[in-house]
Amino acid sequence: MSASTARRTLLAVLLALTAAGCSHGGEQPARGPVAPDVRPLSGTTAISHADAVRLHDREERAVAACMRSRGQTYETQPRTASARNEETNPYGLLTPEKATQDGYGIVGEYLYRRSTPAPADEPREAAWRQALTGTPAHRVSLRLPDGVSLEYSTDGCVARARAELYGADWNTVEPVTVALANRVIGAVEADSGYRAAVRRWSSCMTKAGHPAKDLQAPRRAVDTRLPNAASDQASLRALGRDEIRVARADADCQLSTELSEAVQDVQRAVEKRLLTAADRRTVAAYLADKRRALATGSA
Repeated sequence: MSASTARRTLLAVLLALTAAGCSHGGEQPARGPVAPDVRPLSGTTAISHADAVRLHDREERAVAACMRSRGQTYETQPRTASARNEETNPYGLLTPEKATQDGYGIVGEYLYRRSTPAPADEPREAAWRQALTGTPAHRVSLRLPDGVSLEYSTDGCVARARAELYGADWNTVEPVTVALANRVIGAVEADSGYRAAVRRWSSCMTKAGHPAKDLQAPRRAVDTRLPNAASDQASLRALGRDEIRVARADADCQLSTELSEAVQDVQRAVEKRLLTAADRRTVAAYLADKRRALATGSA
């Protein structure tokens, strides 16, 4: 298939999904009560796609300048993550409006990634890689709150660019804060109150004709069908319609069982129990660094 034919095929599928309610068209749900968009750490780690692109581009330019100063060539890389990928709720919470527009975003994300492939990695000499990521002599090891170990070198252009953009503490503050958010999510999902709320939602989904034991089950079902549907335009369109139909039922069940409110209550209790004073200072530093970087970029 030629590139132009592939683009026409993608356009045809996108138009069909838009007519079915995917993307930004289709039947709009009636406006009603708005459930809270619950995210760990009061949404501290969340960011809009537009802001993520701005910060990414500035960081890439700083990396390129650093590499030039070291006699190396570096081409800035575009941010390939989509808006839906950046802004998806980490618990799988979903609004009727979002479900109507884009389902779970699975078929839409597949089409986006197929039309916007990531740049291919090129083999590089050791000197280039060390200039970019740093040397073993300056390696730092971090044990993160979620149990993951992280290593980076402080003398690499990536670390230098991040420190320049966000502040000297960012290379530590950012991964620790993200790990704290992951730890909160894990504790919430293990909580008996959360599980009881999911069981109520699950019962609603069964009555709606879409049995699912957990919030990720409907997404897994779409993911399972995607490889076979991807090679055929009609099958992909059908999968997109099915995704939207199930997502609408999912969102309605979340709303009727007050799932978001239950998750919010559980998360509030978990964070009160889990986060130490030092953790909260780290989160505050992360938020201040991010806000400063965004404000500097706007100046």
